[in-house]
Amino acid sequence: MDKVMVQVVSVVSAASCLGIAGFAAALGQGRATAAALDAVARQPEAKGAITQILIVGLAIIESIALYALLIAIVLIFVNPFVK
Repeated sequence: MDKVMVQVVSVVSAASCLGIAGFAAALGQGRATAAALDAVARQPEAKGAITQILIVGLAIIESIALYALLIAIVLIFVNPFVK
């Protein structure tokens, strides 16, 4: 019974981890893109520099979602709490 409960809690934790991280990453990417579009609209001559900074920022934001996916996979398949 204990082993089953730990597995159920692990699956629920993995699902909530992915849901929260996915929502946060999408929100962050949307805000970053909106800010970049606003910056390009104000200063079109700085488009190259803004685009470079935007791409680096989006990659960092996306890495947060990938780390959450990694944690969820570990919780589901390589559960350290079940012996």
